[in-house]
Amino acid sequence: MTETNTRNTQVKTLIKQLYNSTDDTRLQKPLLKAYQRLEAGTDVSDLAAHAASAVNYIRNINELSFSPQQETWWRELRDSGSATILHHDPKDNLLDLDEK
Repeated sequence: MTETNTRNTQVKTLIKQLYNSTDDTRLQKPLLKAYQRLEAGTDVSDLAAHAASAVNYIRNINELSFSPQQETWWRELRDSGSATILHHDPKDNLLDLDEK
């Protein structure tokens, strides 16, 4: 398995874990969209950054609390992403996963 395939699998796993750990559809929507985009072959670094940013924005704007395990998964997802993408938007609200 190549390094890219391994990263892709790791990011998919993190997204699934976060998705399955919550019933909040506000969080599930961008996670599902991110997972589907990974399945379609989108760059894993960019997508991980977008997904982590979207989840963080939703969490902050709605004052949602994460369990310690959710926090760990979110941090791993964030750290899997491209720092350039994560810091591109000063509002940290990259909710549009269709953005190219």
